[in-house]
Amino acid sequence: MSEVIEYKTILEENQVIADPVILQLSKVSLQAKQLLPEYSGIYYVLDETNNVWYVGKAKNICKRWQGKSHHRIYQLEAQKKKHFTIYYEQVSESQLDSVEKQRIEKYHPHLNSSPVKTKKVRPVETLLRETIAAISDFAFLLGVEPPRKEIQSQITIDWLAQKKILGLSIIHVCLDIDILKEKYQPASIEEEEALIKKAFSSRKAYASKWEVPPVYPWMYRLYVNGYVVEVNYWNRWYSKEETEGIREYTDTTLAQDYIRALTPESLGKIQNQADEKDRYFLHIKRLKPYTLDLIKILFNEPVDSKAAKAMMCKISDDYKTGIRGIGSRSQPIKSKLISSDFTTIEELLMNREIDPEKYNRGGVIDIGYSGERMGLCIKCFSVDMKMPSKYETDANNQKYPIYYNLAYGILNNNKTHYAPSQLDTVYLLASVEKKGWLLVEEYLKDFAIPAANQLSNGIGYIEKFYVSARKYIVPAKVNIKLETLGYSAWIPFGISADFPSFESAKEEICKRLKNSGLPGIRLGFKRETIEK
Repeated sequence: MSEVIEYKTILEENQVIADPVILQLSKVSLQAKQLLPEYSGIYYVLDETNNVWYVGKAKNICKRWQGKSHHRIYQLEAQKKKHFTIYYEQVSESQLDSVEKQRIEKYHPHLNSSPVKTKKVRPVETLLRETIAAISDFAFLLGVEPPRKEIQSQITIDWLAQKKILGLSIIHVCLDIDILKEKYQPASIEEEEALIKKAFSSRKAYASKWEVPPVYPWMYRLYVNGYVVEVNYWNRWYSKEETEGIREYTDTTLAQDYIRALTPESLGKIQNQADEKDRYFLHIKRLKPYTLDLIKILFNEPVDSKAAKAMMCKISDDYKTGIRGIGSRSQPIKSKLISSDFTTIEELLMNREIDPEKYNRGGVIDIGYSGERMGLCIKCFSVDMKMPSKYETDANNQKYPIYYNLAYGILNNNKTHYAPSQLDTVYLLASVEKKGWLLVEEYLKDFAIPAANQLSNGIGYIEKFYVSARKYIVPAKVNIKLETLGYSAWIPFGISADFPSFESAKEEICKRLKNSGLPGIRLGFKRETIEK
């Protein structure tokens, strides 16, 4: 009985259908929008099932909806089978921003987070259902976490305590990477990452998309019909050696699509074994078993589950056949029209007395299972990676540094993560094709160095350097294209002591490579950029 009450409370707290707060307000149909009042206020667009599609503000509500002036009018009119009503309430101009924000956080309207330019807006529930269909073979439901507003001050990961989710219950989905590997047999980390990325990406015009935190790229989040769905790797929740039978499942559904869930007994065992030192100890102790489908379907679009699974299989097959992945766009060309004596990059390396296996015997950081890529260490042109990301002031008005990035390195002969300022030298870790690097190492060795597995004391590197909560550095690169071999590779590079700017480094690299004697060489450059 108590379990039923708990779930009833969760359902009530995650209301997305308009409640009496909205339904008791004055209203007009969308077709009669010219009858809206000429005062400042908040307006709500509802469909015939009282689902909240949009919440907005206006200094003059009638003027805001005059003619075709509203930026969402085309999206609303494109929904031919829907009948919309505009509800409105009078709010003073000084309160418009705060009230609108409160209402959006409460109702999570269908259109508020969607792209404006597209007419067709697909519901978020469809995106969730497509994703569940794609991952259900290697995913399971861990449990349901009550709203985090009660523990906000105890949460150490900012992304998990964002204000917009504090009042919502969180449904936790776990990815079992061991099962993914067993099913798809990925030959490289690149293929494994591509499978996950494909499952959580979409080019369609959904009202919202899967969010990824800037510092924890293995996590995903989606807001769906009044709930938060968070996805994480199982080994992030449970890092101990598993005892037999600790994970037992029951078949269930999420948004009406099949997925497994841990039984209440299994969740209890896991919670009993949780350690205070575990990353998610605070959250796992609060979980309730997932025993019924919490997400109410509002739109019920058809979802092709077989196509979603087939898409995953195709990604895997494409990597195994070379259509995708390393070398898929740079295969050596063997043709009678080739004027060079060499037809492969391997032959060219051997001719120049460069050992193709030089970095295949350890000593450098490998990127991927296949060993075709390695890490390079570079220094950025635009930022000093040892500097704090920002400063904040404490209760005593004392400033202290905040770092978005921790450097993996060696300090006092201990290997761990440090604030970059503690180390003598900090590099950005970039990825490069081994053979491409071998070909130009002689010419670019003062602009980049191989990332050693064994770091020296006081040396460290950052895998992805964030300049803000979302934006990160993408290093400068030079494209080495050997037209007679049909081969090309992008080589990251950074600052050197003698060439401290991108322009001076580019000029010097051009001069060196054009005098290198590499057959049919053409060069292209990309500046260091900041991306989201």
